[in-house]
Amino acid sequence: MRAVALIALLAALLTGALAAPAAAAPDPVLAALQRAEAAGALPPAQGVVYRQTLAKARSVRDGLRGVRRREMASVLTIAGQIAKRGDLTARRMPAVFLTIERNAEWWAANGPPVAGSPGENGARGRRCKPLPARARAARVSFPGSELAFQYYRGLGLQLQMNGTWGKANALLGSTNQLFVARGAALVNELLPLGVLRSGVLAWEYEFPIFGGRPPWISALSQATAVRALTRAAAKLGRPDLLPIAGAAAGAFAFPPPAGVRVALGRGMAWYVLYSFLPRQRVLNAHLNAVAALFDFAQASGDPHTKAAYDAGLLAAHRRIRSFDTGVWSKYANPGALADLNYHVLNTTLAGEVCKRSGDRRVCRAAGSFARELERRCPRPDAVEETTDEL
Repeated sequence: MRAVALIALLAALLTGALAAPAAAAPDPVLAALQRAEAAGALPPAQGVVYRQTLAKARSVRDGLRGVRRREMASVLTIAGQIAKRGDLTARRMPAVFLTIERNAEWWAANGPPVAGSPGENGARGRRCKPLPARARAARVSFPGSELAFQYYRGLGLQLQMNGTWGKANALLGSTNQLFVARGAALVNELLPLGVLRSGVLAWEYEFPIFGGRPPWISALSQATAVRALTRAAAKLGRPDLLPIAGAAAGAFAFPPPAGVRVALGRGMAWYVLYSFLPRQRVLNAHLNAVAALFDFAQASGDPHTKAAYDAGLLAAHRRIRSFDTGVWSKYANPGALADLNYHVLNTTLAGEVCKRSGDRRVCRAAGSFARELERRCPRPDAVEETTDEL
C-alpha cells in the first residue's frame, strides 16, 4: 500500500510540474512591458496607459462576434507575436499600442471599412479594360489625427506609413496655409512613431504580409518620409528636421533587414520595396528613392546621400528599359504588367527622376510610359484634374 501511495504521490507531483509552466506561461505583451519598465526605457505611467489599452482591446474582442471579433483578435495576435519574438521594444510600443487602440475603437462600433481609394490622380476617369481603373484600398482616419490606417482583411486596421507620409508631403506642398498647418501637425504625429534599426531611423510596418514578419520597412515609405521631411524643413523653417531626414535616408546605405539597399555590382544599387524581399525589383519604390535622395542631397550637401543617389540613378539608367514592354510598364521585373495606378505611378516617378537628373534613358522611359498611357487609357475630356483631395 505504501508503494502504491508513493507512486500516486510522485505521479501527482510530476503532473503538477509539467502543467505548471503551461499554466504560468507569461503574457508576451505584458512581459515586454515589464522588461521595458525594468530597463528604465518605459516610464511606469506610460506602462499603465498601455496596460489599460490592452485590457480594453481584449474586452472589446471578447464582446464581439463574427468578422469584427476576428479582425480585433488578429490585431492582438500580431502584437503578441511581435512581443514573443522579443521585438516589442519601448520604441515600437507607440505604434503597436496605437494600432491596438484604434482597432478597438473601430471594431467596437463598425464593420470592415468600404474600399474606395480613388487611386493616383493621373488614373482618375481613365477607362482601359482589362486593367483596373481604381485602387481599392480602404483607408480610415480618426478624429483629431491625420494618420492613415488601412484595412487589410484578416489583419485589421494597420498604420499605412507610405500613405501617411504621402499625405504629409502633399499637404506641405500646398499653397493653402491651412493644408500646410495640417501637414506640420501630421509630421509631429509621425516623429514619435519612428524606430531606430541598427542606426537607421525607420517608420516600420508592424503587420505580416507576403510571408514577411513584422517589423519590416519599405524603400517606398522611407523615401516618402525623406521627401516630406526635406520639404517640411524648408517650408516650415525647421532646419532641425534635416538631420531626421538624414537618419531616415540611412536606410539607403544599408542592406536588408536594417535597410533597403541591394548592391547590384558595377557601382549600382537597387532600393527594394520590402526589406524581407531583397531579390524583388519594383520600379516605383526605386524611382521614389532616387528622387528623394536627390532632394535631400541638394538640401543638405551630404556626400553619403549623394553617393546613394548616384548608385540608384545608375541602376535606373541601366535597368529601366527592361520595365518598358513598348505597350505598358511592368510593376516589377521579372513580373507582370502594372495595373493602371502603378503604371501612372511609374510614369510620374520616372518623370520626376528625369527632371532631377536629365538621364536620357530614364527620360526616354518616362516619355514612353506617358505615350502608352494616353494611347491605351485615354482620359475623357470631361474629366478635370483635382488636387484638393489629399
